[in-house]
Amino acid sequence: MTEWIDAADGTGLAYRVVGDGPRPLILVHSLALDGSWFEPLAAELDGRFRCVLPDLRGHGESEGDPGAISLAGVADDIALLARTLGMTSVAVAGISLGGMVVQALAHRHPDLAEAAVLMATTGSYDDNARAGARARAEAARAPGGLAALADLTMSRWFGGEPHPLLGRARDQFLSGDPGIHAAYLEAMTAVGEFSVPPSVPALVLGGTDDVSTPRAVLESLHASIPHADLRFAPGGHLTAFTHPAPVAALLAEFFAAADTPKDARVV
Repeated sequence: MTEWIDAADGTGLAYRVVGDGPRPLILVHSLALDGSWFEPLAAELDGRFRCVLPDLRGHGESEGDPGAISLAGVADDIALLARTLGMTSVAVAGISLGGMVVQALAHRHPDLAEAAVLMATTGSYDDNARAGARARAEAARAPGGLAALADLTMSRWFGGEPHPLLGRARDQFLSGDPGIHAAYLEAMTAVGEFSVPPSVPALVLGGTDDVSTPRAVLESLHASIPHADLRFAPGGHLTAFTHPAPVAALLAEFFAAADTPKDARVV
């Protein structure tokens, strides 16, 4: 069942709670999709975790204004959601864009972030990556922009191979708001401004066949967080969605080794 909170600026933000385990976990989705994509992973974690699946502003059922999108602001949305649900400390995992949001949240709210999982994401953009993101943002805003970007995006997500989830992903990508998509592409270039502090246990997790954020990118992110673990699961860029069982096993192993939750609860 979808529930709602209002962000600090009044934007309506949607979320779902899946599972009834004792430990809360917020799962932050990737660009152009929504929190429902995490439902199979949340089901794999049921009994151990109570998963909160937000729709980031401008995605899924959440409202959004392209002019009000930044990594810092979206991280603050997640922190507000956690505190509204009564959490004083919570594990947070994000994939792709979601991994960047988690880095910003751990940086801005280290007292709240009990542990951070960064999946299929990067910790910084070089000049070429920033230029590429801005070019895709420009293309998204052009007439027919999302349709023109769809093939490239599906190739980045699925590696050019047929997959049962590809049709759903393409349909959702094409139904998105081009202005929102462009605003997030530009916001993502700020990822290097945030770092996961040593007080927050961290896991960097990649897909073995990811062509969008390949092993070298994940290894570079891991090297930039000296206290982080590094693991790989089967699959490509959307490994948490395409291979929920092995990803769930890696998450459970990591969280078992992380610090015991500090008075964390969902009400």
